[in-house]
Amino acid sequence: MELIHENEYLYKMNDEIEPYLATHRQEGYVPSAEDHLHQKDTGIVGKIHVQRYLAEKPKGVIIISHGFTEAAPKYDEMIYYFLKAGYHVYMPEHMGHGQSYRLTADPSLVHIDTWKRYVRDFLKICHVIKKTYPELPLVLFAHSMGGAIGTIAAAWEPQLFQKIILNSPMLRPLTGNVPWPLVIAIAQTKCLLGKKEDYVAGQKPYDGSETFETSGCTSRPRFEKYNELRKENKKFQVSAASYGWLLASVKMSWYIKYCGWKKLSAPVLLFQAEKDDFVSVNALRKFAEKINHRGITSCEYVYLPGTRHETYCSDDRTMQVYLDKIMKFLD
Repeated sequence: MELIHENEYLYKMNDEIEPYLATHRQEGYVPSAEDHLHQKDTGIVGKIHVQRYLAEKPKGVIIISHGFTEAAPKYDEMIYYFLKAGYHVYMPEHMGHGQSYRLTADPSLVHIDTWKRYVRDFLKICHVIKKTYPELPLVLFAHSMGGAIGTIAAAWEPQLFQKIILNSPMLRPLTGNVPWPLVIAIAQTKCLLGKKEDYVAGQKPYDGSETFETSGCTSRPRFEKYNELRKENKKFQVSAASYGWLLASVKMSWYIKYCGWKKLSAPVLLFQAEKDDFVSVNALRKFAEKINHRGITSCEYVYLPGTRHETYCSDDRTMQVYLDKIMKFLD
């Protein structure tokens, strides 16, 4: 697999890769799994925005489950690699992200009423794929929050995916200096008091101030490409969590820890970053150990030195190792 190198990244992406992707892309909307729950006077239309990229001679379908505050364009590079490897690619945007429906009018806030909404919506897209391409194997590629959503989807329907790739999955979010039990208590209390749509303490509206140094990337060109796009498009400017989202992340973590891991049946490839400020590395290790020692499938655990949370936005040398591992796993 030929890598898009950092020293020519912006030129290649703008002049070659994006035009190539455009010729292979179709996009539209799929009604959410729980459309009937919305109140008509909110102005919220329950539709999931989905991009579909078609390979010429497909050997499978890869569905991408993105992370917290991300949107489809962030995965253009990975989509290109998967297409060139001979896979159709589906890129849905989770509720509250990108061009998909939202439960709050605040453009900076990620809010959800129940964690199961994420999973049901995601599974609905998966069912559309299986109906369209029943003969092709379906592969999950999931990052961070999307890793939690995808893992639960795979646990709910163990025969759905033939292979699972988890990239820094949010099996338990990191919460800074606040102990995990206290985080749980605060989230539960705020939601009980009717403050579920309030910003989590320390979170703030999008202001375009994120820098490469504070990001989850270790490749400046890869960071800057999406960061500039984000500054220009309000739909990509979600940046903060509500207490409702925080409680949902707690409940997803509980489900995976106590139940979900036991139900996975497809082989798992899990990438861990060296310096991850967003998810618990300890939770990743325990998850892999449980699957390998007591589960019904296997989990290949890959540690990537010198990386941060977004391992798919790493320096060239790491990206080559990363891609080689993925392509070998897919074969």
